[in-house]
Amino acid sequence: MHLNRSIDVGTNVDIRLDFTNPTTPFKCTGKVVRSRKESERFYNIGIEFDPLGELKHAFLDGKISELIDLEQKGKS
Repeated sequence: MHLNRSIDVGTNVDIRLDFTNPTTPFKCTGKVVRSRKESERFYNIGIEFDPLGELKHAFLDGKISELIDLEQKGKS
């Protein structure tokens, strides 16, 4: 992800992803594994998700597939 500030590698983070459907946010936790200054205004932050339960994993997998499909349709 891109942020306007650095976060130290090893920091535990709470993650909230808002999708338009469903309106309930997806919440999980993770750890910062990369924090690199990308420009004067932005940092490239890599986060490793903590293990997800089966339902959360399936939900997130589905959302990622939807985003990939949308991106591929935009390229054609």
